[in-house]
Amino acid sequence: MAKPDPAIYELALDRIGLPGERCVFVDDHAVNLPPAAELGIATVHVTDEDTAVAELEALLGVTAVVAA
Repeated sequence: MAKPDPAIYELALDRIGLPGERCVFVDDHAVNLPPAAELGIATVHVTDEDTAVAELEALLGVTAVVAA
């Protein structure tokens, strides 16, 4: 079992005990995102770090802080 097989996402949700609607999946391969999204998981396609961080901030309603 491996990405993008939907069973891997179902197993992950089962193991963490959360519904897809409470999760975010981040990946750099677009092919892996649709099966997660079909389970209600929010997805972020990483094409570059700044965009990924901005998308996560928007999804989570937070602002990233870089430690000095």
